[in-house]
Amino acid sequence: MSNPLVSIIMPAYNTEKYITDSINSILEQTYDNWELIIVDDCSTDFTKDIIKKFEFEDKRIKGIYLEKNGGMPSLAKNNAIPFVNGSFIAFLDSDDLWLKEKLECQVNFLMKNPDIMLCYTGGYWINKNGYIIHKFLPKYENGYLFKKMLFKYEINNQSVLIRKEALDNTIKFFNSKIIIGEDYNLFMHILAKYKCSNLKRYLIKYRIHDNAITKSKKRVSDGVLVTLKELNVFREYPLYAIITYLKAIRFKFLKKRWK
Repeated sequence: MSNPLVSIIMPAYNTEKYITDSINSILEQTYDNWELIIVDDCSTDFTKDIIKKFEFEDKRIKGIYLEKNGGMPSLAKNNAIPFVNGSFIAFLDSDDLWLKEKLECQVNFLMKNPDIMLCYTGGYWINKNGYIIHKFLPKYENGYLFKKMLFKYEINNQSVLIRKEALDNTIKFFNSKIIIGEDYNLFMHILAKYKCSNLKRYLIKYRIHDNAITKSKKRVSDGVLVTLKELNVFREYPLYAIITYLKAIRFKFLKKRWK
C-alpha cells in the first residue's frame, strides 16, 4: 500500500466566507489520493451551495447535508465516519487551512513508521483576515505521550492524521456528549493505547476568531473532565490527574466569576 487513501472529515456551519479557501487548500495538496467528506450542519447562509459546487466539480468530494442543526461538531463528524473509505483519517474545519505539503509529509512518515497511530504537526495561528499572528511547533518527542499530554496538551485537531484502525480499536466515534473538546477526548483515547509522533514543521493555518481563546480554555473544562473519568486516570496516574483536574475546575470557577 504505497499510496493509501486519506479520508478527510470537514464539519461546516455558516462558513461561506472561509470554506472555499479551506477546500482549495485540500485541492492544492501535493498528495492527491484523498476523499473529502463535508458535513453541513444545516447552514443558513450559502455554505451548502458552495459545497455542492465543489462536489459537482470533483468526485473525491462528498457532501452530507443535515436537515436539522445539531449544534455540536462531534455530531457532524460522527455523521461522516460511516462514509470513510481510507486507511488514514484527517480533520479540517471549514475555516482553517493546510499548507500544500501537509498530507504528503504525514502519509510518508506513517508509512515508514507502522507502529505510530497518530501524527500531528506545528502550524500558524491566523486572524479572521488570514494574517499570521502566532506560530507553534510540537515540543514533545515521539512515543507514548499520554501522561505528558495530560500535563500539557499540544495537539491541534487540524494537524492530525490517524490510522483508521486506531479509531476502530478505541471509541469508534466522537463523544457526542462533549460540546467542545471532542477532538481532545478522541485523541487521548488513542494516546492511552498507542504510540504517537509529530512533525516539527509548520503545516497548518488555524484561524482564531474573537472568542476562540475562551473556547480553547473551555475545551479544558469540558473535554478533559469527561476524558479523565472515561480513562480511569485518577486510578492509573493520580498525580497527573490531580494537576489536570485542578486546571480544569480552576477555569470553570474563573468563568463563573467573570459572568
